[in-house]
Amino acid sequence: MKTPFPTPIQTTCSLVTLTLALYATISVAATTAYMRSTEQLALRQVQLVVVAPDQLRESLQNRTLEIFTKAGLPLPSAHSSQTAPPTVLTLTLDPRPINEHCPSKVLYAPSLALTESVTIARTGSTIQDTTWLFETGKQVRGPVDRDHIKADLDLLINQFITDYKTANRHPREGHISPNRESEPQSSMTRDMLDRHTALELQKIRVFSLSVVAEQWSSTLKANAVRHLTEAGLRSVDDVVGNDAVSLSLELIQRAIDDHCRGKVIYERGFYLDEQVRITRQPLVMLWSDTWFEESVLVVPPLSRKELEADQRMLIQTFLHSRETNKAVFP
Repeated sequence: MKTPFPTPIQTTCSLVTLTLALYATISVAATTAYMRSTEQLALRQVQLVVVAPDQLRESLQNRTLEIFTKAGLPLPSAHSSQTAPPTVLTLTLDPRPINEHCPSKVLYAPSLALTESVTIARTGSTIQDTTWLFETGKQVRGPVDRDHIKADLDLLINQFITDYKTANRHPREGHISPNRESEPQSSMTRDMLDRHTALELQKIRVFSLSVVAEQWSSTLKANAVRHLTEAGLRSVDDVVGNDAVSLSLELIQRAIDDHCRGKVIYERGFYLDEQVRITRQPLVMLWSDTWFEESVLVVPPLSRKELEADQRMLIQTFLHSRETNKAVFP
């Protein structure tokens, strides 16, 4: 999945290169591009979700809570009786076995994501979406031991804490303290529209398109533009105006010969990328994927014809969602 970016004029943080470089260091000191999105976040309303092997989940959750507590930023206990808030911090440390093509290997993609209420600039509607994200990249490797998983946990959580403390170092006058519990958000939850309705895909008429598919990017882009225009959409190159949405097609293959000879990690996806405002912080805007269809596979290298078939499938899924006003999400 592509990552959401704060609007450049509203943040002074470095962008993606900084985020990726942080993984190579043992101690994380710099902030990420998403630092502003943690400003005035009420941590006591954040629900922690840990996605990990069953035998490790509880210990990893306890370790996460301990790190936050030692930093002076306690999260609600997993056993708290409070109603689950609409703000969720999801820690994913879940090695998945690859049985068919790479026996004894796993697909491993550590990540930490904050999901909360955002307002879509295009429609004015409110949905749940990612506002902070840190990930280390998808890996194919041998079994991941407990110590390695714990080290990844520490890296991810400490990066979030670094961003949070930096963003909330000097609370703005007249704003609530970030650690103070704010008013219940139940009314916001009741008013939140169904995500399918909020996206209003049927109203999209104009698009800009980017395609990432290595040496076939240009050819596949031409095919994609033709497919979309045949469905009644117009390319931004053919019209005047600024009401176009951004569509992105990614068909990325990465060789993994060191761990699985003759195979690739194949990431395929189609994304609607647009501006959203953090509902609790309307001055902070992000570029985010409000609609997407994606998957990650470990397979033999794909030919251009196979990529073209996947491209047609992804675009057709989007067009079907647009016609039926239904979104596709994991």
